[in-house]
Amino acid sequence: MNKHCVLKTYTIKETIDKIDASKDRVALVVNDVNVIIGVVSQGDIIRALSAGKNIYSRVEGIIQPGFLYLNERNMEKAYTIFRKKKITLLPVVKENFKLESVITLTDIYDYLGGKVSE
Repeated sequence: MNKHCVLKTYTIKETIDKIDASKDRVALVVNDVNVIIGVVSQGDIIRALSAGKNIYSRVEGIIQPGFLYLNERNMEKAYTIFRKKKITLLPVVKENFKLESVITLTDIYDYLGGKVSE
């Protein structure tokens, strides 16, 4: 499983740990065949805890099914999305939302660094 991914059976605590380890402020929620079913952000977790959930609640109750994604690893398109939407992680998916790869803010910085030195 990708370092940015959790299962819907993960607890909020496990998801926090995964987000903390990746430093990307969001986790992709996948099923057992690596199909993305939604996302959980730090903000979603804060709202859930404020509403009375505890850190041992499963994330399946706070999954956001709508998320931004690309169907191919196109760094120019990704950069535009990152800049406009102020996100830190963008999944690249194939048919039926099967996770292909992930574009991170670090990938965008590396891409821009290459453009500057060209």
